[in-house]
Amino acid sequence: MPHRFRLPLRAPKEGQDSFFLWSMVILPIVADGSYIFDAYYYLFHDAHIHRYQGLISTILVVFTYLRYCVPIASHRILAGYYILLCLLTETGTIGYLIVYCKKQNYIDIMIYSGWAVLELITTCFLIYYRVYCHCQPNFHVESKHLFHFISRLEVILAIFIPFFISNTSPVLTKHSIAFFLLFEFFSDSYCRFQGFWIKSNLYIFVCAVTVCVATEWIYANEHKEVYEVLSSVFELISAVLCNTLIILQFSPYHFKPLSLSRIARKRRRIQQTNDKETRIEMGSDTEPEDEKLNRDTH
Repeated sequence: MPHRFRLPLRAPKEGQDSFFLWSMVILPIVADGSYIFDAYYYLFHDAHIHRYQGLISTILVVFTYLRYCVPIASHRILAGYYILLCLLTETGTIGYLIVYCKKQNYIDIMIYSGWAVLELITTCFLIYYRVYCHCQPNFHVESKHLFHFISRLEVILAIFIPFFISNTSPVLTKHSIAFFLLFEFFSDSYCRFQGFWIKSNLYIFVCAVTVCVATEWIYANEHKEVYEVLSSVFELISAVLCNTLIILQFSPYHFKPLSLSRIARKRRRIQQTNDKETRIEMGSDTEPEDEKLNRDTH
């Protein structure tokens, strides 16, 4: 079985071990399982006083977005893995849809229907690029990124936990924390972006996440339904942009190869070194002339 779970040959190998590889396989399943738990907990424990809703899945949801780089070598197993994750996510979304159908909340029904459609489309693209086209991800995830996500979660959750313990503000599974972590991770590869679409997608993604979080805070203070709706809508838009960015990075037209990026960085370093040496030489050449002028003056 170990030969079934390994990183592609073109992926960086430092900072990756068996524990990391299995974590990348298991964590998305655990995240989807927590999403199902939170959805049906809300379905069967709906109350006017909301002491807990969506906290576990909000913490773990970031790992569902990292499924694009799951290190499974067998294409059949990989396709089955993506289908399994899709079914788990749709099961949780159906739970939320049942809740809002009972409440006849048509706006949230439309929003969660959008989440369901987005999940299906994203899964189809992942299977197409990873299984049929044999494309490898350009956003490489290493163990250091995994620990970085966990450490950042501790800080961000210290800010967001008041939403979950509030008695008046029902808060379900939120993706905004995951988006904060992801666009920081994506931006590390910005130097390899090429083309208008992937760059503009990242900028719009950041703006959408900012609006989503801002309206969440306003809703927490004002408790007006319009801000809750705006937050949910922009969260869905952010998810669309995030998944679009993940899909775009599979295309070689949107990403510079690592070899070209390394050559460009090496050329920049050589150019900087040459410029520095030139400035030093010019300074040493002008110094004797200055001394000569001083002697002539005296």
